[in-house]
Amino acid sequence: MKKSILLLILSLYFYSASFAYVTQSNWRWRDDNGSETTATWRATQNAPITIGSIDSVLRLRIQMQNNTGDDNKNFNANLMYASAPDGPWRYVTNFKGNNVFIFTSVNSHVNDLVSTTHYITGSTNQYVPGKILVKTNELDVPIINATATEYEYSIKPTDNIMPNTTYYFKIPVGDYPVTLPSLTTTANITSKATIITNGSFENGLKDWSLKVSGTATATYQIVNTIHKQGIKSLVATVTKTGKATDISLNHKSFNLTPGHTYMVRFWAYAKDNSSKMRIVLKGSKSLGYNYKLYTDWEEFQFAFKAFEPSVTLSFLCQTKTQYAIDKVEILDENNEEVDVPMNYMWQNNRPENEYSWLSADGENSELLPDGRTVWTFSDGWYGYNDTTTNSMSTHQLLRNTLVVQTTARPNGILHTTIGGTVAQPKALMTPPQPKGHDDFFWPRDFTIDNDSLKIMLPDVIQKNEGDPLTNGNRQAVGVFSLPDLTLRSIKWMPWLDTIYYIALCKADDGNTYAYGSNAQGHAVVARFPTGQLSATTPWQFLTDTGWSFNGHHNKEIADVNLYSVARLGPNNYVSLFLNALSDKIEVLYANSPIGPWVGRSIVGQTEGQANILCYFALLHEGTANNGVYTFSYSNNGGISQMLDDKTVYWPSFLKADLKSLSPFNNGSPLPVKLLNFTASAENRQVLVQWETATETNNDHFIIERSADGRNNWTAIATLKSKGNSMDAQIYNTYDKQPLNGENYYRLKQVDKDGQVNLSNIRSVTLKLINPIAKAFPNPSRGDLYFSLENYTGTSVQVQLSNMNGRQLLNETIPVQAEKKYKLPLLNKPAAGVYNLMIKGDDLDQLIKIVIQ
Repeated sequence: MKKSILLLILSLYFYSASFAYVTQSNWRWRDDNGSETTATWRATQNAPITIGSIDSVLRLRIQMQNNTGDDNKNFNANLMYASAPDGPWRYVTNFKGNNVFIFTSVNSHVNDLVSTTHYITGSTNQYVPGKILVKTNELDVPIINATATEYEYSIKPTDNIMPNTTYYFKIPVGDYPVTLPSLTTTANITSKATIITNGSFENGLKDWSLKVSGTATATYQIVNTIHKQGIKSLVATVTKTGKATDISLNHKSFNLTPGHTYMVRFWAYAKDNSSKMRIVLKGSKSLGYNYKLYTDWEEFQFAFKAFEPSVTLSFLCQTKTQYAIDKVEILDENNEEVDVPMNYMWQNNRPENEYSWLSADGENSELLPDGRTVWTFSDGWYGYNDTTTNSMSTHQLLRNTLVVQTTARPNGILHTTIGGTVAQPKALMTPPQPKGHDDFFWPRDFTIDNDSLKIMLPDVIQKNEGDPLTNGNRQAVGVFSLPDLTLRSIKWMPWLDTIYYIALCKADDGNTYAYGSNAQGHAVVARFPTGQLSATTPWQFLTDTGWSFNGHHNKEIADVNLYSVARLGPNNYVSLFLNALSDKIEVLYANSPIGPWVGRSIVGQTEGQANILCYFALLHEGTANNGVYTFSYSNNGGISQMLDDKTVYWPSFLKADLKSLSPFNNGSPLPVKLLNFTASAENRQVLVQWETATETNNDHFIIERSADGRNNWTAIATLKSKGNSMDAQIYNTYDKQPLNGENYYRLKQVDKDGQVNLSNIRSVTLKLINPIAKAFPNPSRGDLYFSLENYTGTSVQVQLSNMNGRQLLNETIPVQAEKKYKLPLLNKPAAGVYNLMIKGDDLDQLIKIVIQ
C-alpha cells in the first residue's frame, strides 16, 4: 500500500507540541438587522437561546483569549456545530447540502471580513479586533499573548434541522472554560421530511420494530453513552444467532420513486471484528447487501435503484456479539452534498464476470471527446466484483490501471484495463529503465492533446527490499491513442526531478499549467504550450524573477498543495485540496493560473471513521453542471479492514456549486475592461501603467504593492477614473519608494457600488544599493586616489578644499572601466586636513583627507 509515502506526507505537518492552547471563552447571540453595534436584540452573555423558525439569520459572537505565555499563537476560526456537546462536529459552510447551519447574511450594513469592535465582557486582556464572517470559512488567525479577540459568525438554520434538539457551537481550539454556545429548537420548527424517520433513535424505537425468532436470543436498548448524531443510539446484544434472518431491526415502510437512485447510509460497529450484518430492502421482492463490521464507528453505505414505490428496511444481526447502530438515513439522487448516482455506478456497474477494479485510491478522471470518461488509479485491489456484499475475496494488488466509464453516471458501465493477463495481471504503466528493488508509477492528472490521451507519471522507488518507498526524482508522460486507449509510449521528461507535478489546467493564454508542491507542501507551478505535453518540449517554471527553464528555484504560489485545478470560465480558476491531517475539503480561487489564490472556503468534510485516513481530494471536471462539480477523496485503512469493507479503500464522492463562491465569476460585464497592466523599473523608481478599453460605473483605481505577491498588500497610489468611456484610457503613476529586491504590484479597480476587481500581478526586481566612494591612501604622503562602488552614472564631480573653504580642485571626471581614479593635482597640497567632495547620480559624499 501507500503507507510509507503517507507517513512521509504526514510527517511534514507535525511540529513541536505545545500543551497550552488558545481559549474559546465568552459568547453571545444577537440578531442580524443592523450594523455590528446597532442590533435591536442581544441575548444575555453566555446564555443559550431557543429558535422556532429557520427563516431568521443569527449572529454568534465568540471571544478568544491567549493566556499561554507564548508571544504568538494561532487558532483556526472555522465554526463547527454538533447535536451533542462531545460531537461529532461538522463545519458550517456556504452550502446547505446535508448541513443544519450555513453561512449567510441579509444585512447590507455588514460585509464579510469586516473588523469587529469590542463588546463582550469577561476578559482583562488587551482587545485586538477580530472579523465578522458571513462567507469566508477558513482563517488561520494569529493572536499574541495577553490579548483577546472576538469573531462573529452570521449563520442561518436550514430545513435539515431537527425539532426538540440542542445544537452546540465551537471553533477547533483546545480549551473551553465556559459552557459552549448553544441553541435549542422547538417541537414545531420547520424541518425537511426524511425518508427514514427517527433514524438516530432520539425518540426511542418509534417507527422501528424488533424481531427475534426461532432459536435466536438478543436484547436491544437505547443508550446515550455512545452516538454519531444526537445523544442516543441503538445497541443490540446477540447471545445466540439462530438462522440468518432470526434477529432483525425493522423500519416501517416508506415511499420511493421507482427507477430513481438512492443510498442507504448508517453508522455502526461491533464488539468483535468482522461481525456480520445484512441490510434488506423488501417489498414484493427483496434487495440485500452484506457487511462486516469493525470495533469502532464506521459509516456504511449501499446505493440502489428503487424497484417499487413502497419498501421496508431491515438490519439483520448474524454474529454472536454486540452491535451499535446510529444515524440511519436514505439519500436520494438529488442530494445536494453526496453524489449518489456516482456512488451507485462504482458499486454496481462493474460486470461481475469481468476482471475489474474493486477498490483503490488516487482517482483522477478525464472526459474523452466521444463522451466516455477515463479514470486512473494508484494502488488498487483487482478481481471479480460481487454486488451483493461490501467485502472482497481478493489479494491481487496492482500499482495502476485505467477504468473506462461508457456513459454518464449512474448508468455508465466500468471496464478495467490492466497490464499482463488475468492469469498474470500487472500494472498497466511501468517505468522504462527501472531502478532498485521496486520501481513503479502512481499516475496523476490527464490531458487530451490532439488525438492522444496523456497522463502525468511520477516515479516511486524502493531501493532495497524492506526499504521505505521514496520519490524516484523523475517523472514521465504516458501517451495513449484515441479512441482505442492503447498505450503508445512512456518517456521521461528530463527537466523534472525532485518535485512531482500532479495537476494540469488548460488556461486562457494558450498554455497548460502544471502544479506540484515543494518540501514544505506549498504549491509551485510550471507551464508548457497547450497540446505539447511531451518529453521533448521543455517546461517553463515560475521563479521569483519570472518564468525560467530552470526548475530548481520555484516560487511558492500558495501555502497549500493545489491537488486539482480547473478553469471555471474566462479568468476564473478554482483549486480543490485536502491538507494532510485535515477533515476539510477546501477551495481557492484565482483570476490567473498562477494566482494570487484567494477566497479560501470549505466545500466538503470527511467523516471521522475509526482508523481510516482521508486524503487526495480531487475535482472531476467532466461532471460540471452549471457550476456544480463532483469531487472525491480517498480513504485508507488496514488491509484486513479493506478486504472486509470495500469502501474503506475507495473514493467518496461529494458535490457542490463551486462556481458560486468564486469572486471572479463573469456573469455580468466588468466595470472596466483592462487592456494591459505593466510595472517597470526607471532608475530607482517603478513606473506602473495600465490601459482600459472601456469604463462603466468605475470610481477609482488603487495600486497595491506586496513583498511576496500573496500577503500584506499596501496601497501606494489612488487614481480617480476618467469617467464612463468607450474609448481607450491610459493611466500611470510611480512608486517612488520601492522595496529593495522583489516588488509585486496589482491593480485594484473599485466601482461606484463598492465592488472590487483585481488585476493579474506584475513583479519588478530592484537592487537599491547606494553608490560608495572611497579615498586612499588616507593619510597620504603623496598622490591621492579614489574609487567608486555600485555607481551607474557616466561621470562624477570632484572637489578638494582646505578647511577654510579654499578650493584646490574642481573637475568633472568621466567614469571608466578601471575603478581607481587619481586626483589630477599639479602640486602636493600642504600638510593638513582637507575635504574631498564627490558628487554624481545618487552620490553625494564628503570624505576627510589627511595630507602628511
